[in-house]
Amino acid sequence: MNSTGAVLLILCAIAPLALPARNIPKWKKQACELPQSADSSSHYVCDESGEMQCLPGWTGDMCDVPICKKGCDPLQGYCRRPGECRCKLGFYGEKCDKCIPLPGCQHGYCNSSFECKCREGWDGIFCSEPVCRSDCHPQRGYCEGPGECRCRLGWAGETCQDCQVLPGCQHGSCSRPLECRCNEGWTGLLCQTAICSGTCHREHGYCKKPGECRCKVGWWGNDCDECYRYPGCVHGTCSRPWECNCEAGWGGMLCDQELTYCKDNSDLCENGAKCVSLSEEDGNYRCVCTEDFTGRNCEVPKLQNATSPASTTTTPAAPSTTTTPAPATENEAAPPSRRKSKIMKWN
Repeated sequence: MNSTGAVLLILCAIAPLALPARNIPKWKKQACELPQSADSSSHYVCDESGEMQCLPGWTGDMCDVPICKKGCDPLQGYCRRPGECRCKLGFYGEKCDKCIPLPGCQHGYCNSSFECKCREGWDGIFCSEPVCRSDCHPQRGYCEGPGECRCRLGWAGETCQDCQVLPGCQHGSCSRPLECRCNEGWTGLLCQTAICSGTCHREHGYCKKPGECRCKVGWWGNDCDECYRYPGCVHGTCSRPWECNCEAGWGGMLCDQELTYCKDNSDLCENGAKCVSLSEEDGNYRCVCTEDFTGRNCEVPKLQNATSPASTTTTPAAPSTTTTPAPATENEAAPPSRRKSKIMKWN
C-alpha cells in the first residue's frame, strides 16, 4: 500500500468524529423533551430522533398553523381549523374570492371590498342615477333608465325642448308651459268654441267650424234670423218658431179664412159705427161704436141705457143681430191690427 492510500484510510476513519452534529433548535428539543400529554392542544408528534412531526392539516414551526381548504384565497380568506375557509371582512364565497360591494350600490359592481363601480349608463355614489340621453334638456327633462328623455310637466318633444299646451287645449298653441293660445277662428278657455260668421244670430244660430252659421230648430236663413211658421199657415207671419199670426183681412187657425163678413153685410153696424170682420169662431163681426152708442150693433144710446129702469134690472140677450148685447170691451173694439193674433206653437 502506498502512502496515498494510507492517508485516505486514516481520513475516512476520523471523519465521523470531525464532522459537527446536526443543529436542532433548542425550542424544538424542549418541545419533544416534554411529555406529549403535557399539552393536549399540540398538533405534532416527536419521532425517534427527537424531531417534531406535524399532524395532518397543520404546518408551521410549532405545527400551530392550520392548512386551509384547497383554493382558499390566501389574502382574502383564512382558517382556524384544517380544511375550512373563512372570509375576511368585505369578501364572501366558498373560496373568499368574491368581494362585497358598497352597501346601497344599485347598478354597480366591485373589484375590491366595499367598492361601487357603475355599470354603463349609471352614475352616482351608489350607481343609482341613470345617465339620460345626451341631448335631453338638463332642466326640462329627466330619465328613469339609461338613454331615456322624459319631459317634466309643461314640456314636450323628444328632447323636452318644446312647451306643452294646457291639457285639453283643442285648437291652440303655446309659447310657454301649460298655455293655450287660440288659433284664428277659435275661442274659449281650451280654444274649443268656433267663432261663427259675423252676422250669424247669436241666439238662433251656432257653428262647428269658424266662419259658418248653422240654424237651431225653428229658424232659417243665411243669418238664422227668420223663423219657421206653423205648418200649413197660409196668410200669416211669425216672430217665434211655429207661430201663425194672421195678416189683416184673414183669420182662422191657419189664417186661411178671408174676413169679408162686414163687406158682405154692410148694414150691420148703426149710428156711424165701424164694422170689423172676424172669423166664424169669434162671432163673424164686431162693431166699433162711437162715444154716444153701445150694443152689439151700436143701436143703443148710452143716455137712454143709463136712465132706463129696465137696464138695471134685466140682462139683454144677444141671440141675433136684433137684440141688444152687452157693451163691447176695449179688446173687442180694437181694430184687427191691434187684436191679439192666433199663435200656434209646439209645446
